[in-house]
Amino acid sequence: MERLEHDIPDPKRISIQQVSKNNGIVLDGLTIMENDCNISPTLYLNYYYDSYSHGISFNDVYQSLLSDYHRHKPSQNIDPSFFTEFDNIRDKIAMKLIHYERNKELLEKVPHIRFLDLAIVFYCLIAMDFATGNATILIHHSHLKNWNITTTELFQIAKDNTQKILPEKLYDMNDVLYELSGRLTHPDPTVSRPSPYPMFVLTNETNLFGAACLLYKDLLKHFSEKSQTDFYILPSSIHEVILVPTLENDCYGELSDMVREVNDSQLMDDEILSTHAYYYSRRKNEITM
Repeated sequence: MERLEHDIPDPKRISIQQVSKNNGIVLDGLTIMENDCNISPTLYLNYYYDSYSHGISFNDVYQSLLSDYHRHKPSQNIDPSFFTEFDNIRDKIAMKLIHYERNKELLEKVPHIRFLDLAIVFYCLIAMDFATGNATILIHHSHLKNWNITTTELFQIAKDNTQKILPEKLYDMNDVLYELSGRLTHPDPTVSRPSPYPMFVLTNETNLFGAACLLYKDLLKHFSEKSQTDFYILPSSIHEVILVPTLENDCYGELSDMVREVNDSQLMDDEILSTHAYYYSRRKNEITM
């Protein structure tokens, strides 16, 4: 904060506050408000501290933080009154999937729909400029009270909206590995080696909360009809899932182990969706645990 006070011109307000994230994770969020701007990206110091604790110098960590701020800081204010009138944000309401048990405290405060061992929650997607990306506002019970709508009504609106404003993206993981291998200066045969199972990554066009694509109308049905098979669903994160057409042998246990290994080694704690694979039945057109 001392360095930022020196490097960011006045007028400014710099503060740190604890921010509750997915799965009960609490992070230390740094915000910088410049020139009376009423919105700022939140820089989570925990991730920068991880770099510092792994041997990156303080100066390099600080320069990275400062660069991230300048790259993502907004160019204009937002009018908070737009959120009080539901008609203003009706077409921006979307849904996402989170784990039910890991978010019980949060779910007491927000409208939600139970889905297997997960929960569907709702947010407002705010379109920002290219440099800033997208900002979201999680919808709480207090918002529904102000708007005078029910959770059921919100769910229906979110179902219709999400598939339109965040259309699905489905691609073959082996194609991605092959393309990645072709870009390497010194090709690594392990990169392009096909996975032991056919795998398809399902997310949305922004890669934001893409696991919710599982809820899109007829999406899984059409995929199963095209592949002529049932399939496993690997919840690789809250942002994407992996579809694995079923094989003659039962690989559920091995795939669930894969999910847990990815959770433990590759994901931030607040990005974890679940710890096991799911199963989609083509005959029943439903997902089961």
